[in-house]
Amino acid sequence: MDLLSSLREHLQPWGLNHLGVASPAAYDLSAKPELRSQALMPGTRSIVVVGSGGPDLWEAFLADLQGEPLRLTGQAHPLDAFVTRAVASAEPLLAGISHRWFLTTATASVHLDMRTLAVLAGLGAKSRLGLVLDRRFGPWLGLRAACLMDLDLPPSPPAPDLCTGCAAPCMMRCPGNAFVDGQWDVGRCAAFHKASKQCHGICHARLACPVGVAEQYPELQRRYHDDRKNGRAMLRAHLGIPAAQDRHAGEGPHWDEWVGSGG
Repeated sequence: MDLLSSLREHLQPWGLNHLGVASPAAYDLSAKPELRSQALMPGTRSIVVVGSGGPDLWEAFLADLQGEPLRLTGQAHPLDAFVTRAVASAEPLLAGISHRWFLTTATASVHLDMRTLAVLAGLGAKSRLGLVLDRRFGPWLGLRAACLMDLDLPPSPPAPDLCTGCAAPCMMRCPGNAFVDGQWDVGRCAAFHKASKQCHGICHARLACPVGVAEQYPELQRRYHDDRKNGRAMLRAHLGIPAAQDRHAGEGPHWDEWVGSGG
């Protein structure tokens, strides 16, 4: 079994179910100098990109918390911690290969352009929603990690463009009119979030996408991602954990910071 297949098989039970390979040279064409592959890990020859499509990661995360509730109450970012453990568990597969992982966690010190990497790795295509759009998962795709490695792996084939020819119900369902020239605009979206609660915990445009409907996140997962403070409270209630036992209240959403970071 080749390395990519081995990684897929190992990470699947964790809910990290969508992997591909990106060319470092292609990624470096648009990356900032300090974020280019050779600056981050000299000798990089392949970049494996790891995503989580649909609710699989969330279901694995919930099962883990039900067995060990302290992994919620003792962690400020429990889902990040779960993904970190998943990636760490794959280390034996990379024994003898020079590599470096980058995760999309809240406390990460380096943030790669994961959307560009995901498109280059064939995990999906660019969309008017600003999200990577996959044929199976639609816009319900989380980009979790990238592994730079000194190993030649063939780049994955590109994913098809699914927006061209679509009637764009996402634009019509967006109450904040956050699309400019047919593309989602982070500034308009954030401004509407600050002025109205209509989209708190739910993105009407994302829900309107006709691709990947069967893979939509359940409400609890959407709440946790979009409104971490209230989402965390809902998660505690779902697991039957009293609020007094939780050492972390949850964060955000911080719309001003979101605009500054580009979403």
